[in-house]
Amino acid sequence: MRNARHIVAELLETDEPDVDVGRYITQYGNDVAAGKVTAYSDASRFYHRTKTYKDGVTPIEVRRNGKTQTWKRRPGEFRIPCKYGMYEYFDIDHRNADEWSTVPLPKKEKPVKVKSALERPAPVVNPSDLMPPL
Repeated sequence: MRNARHIVAELLETDEPDVDVGRYITQYGNDVAAGKVTAYSDASRFYHRTKTYKDGVTPIEVRRNGKTQTWKRRPGEFRIPCKYGMYEYFDIDHRNADEWSTVPLPKKEKPVKVKSALERPAPVVNPSDLMPPL
């Protein structure tokens, strides 16, 4: 496997001496550590940053369902096919990549339960109803 410095040098394809390849490697390392989804993400599982399962605590987790698709004429665009559940398929692309993370996110706090409007206090008994009829 080639090292990251060699890969970045190939991507830049430049002979200019003032280009610092190390800066790009550091930025790539920071993106991976932060869990940012890019066209070069090789993770097999992705986690949604805001949406959760029905329990309201666990972030939604999807898995990769194929190879990342990129285009030569549109270098900023990419598409990662994903699967959610048994029958749902969708793509993570350059437009919604900020909503997803490659690093497992911590569980959120459980929402506080609010008393239902249907719960009513016990009815007050009228003492005159307890007396026998005259």
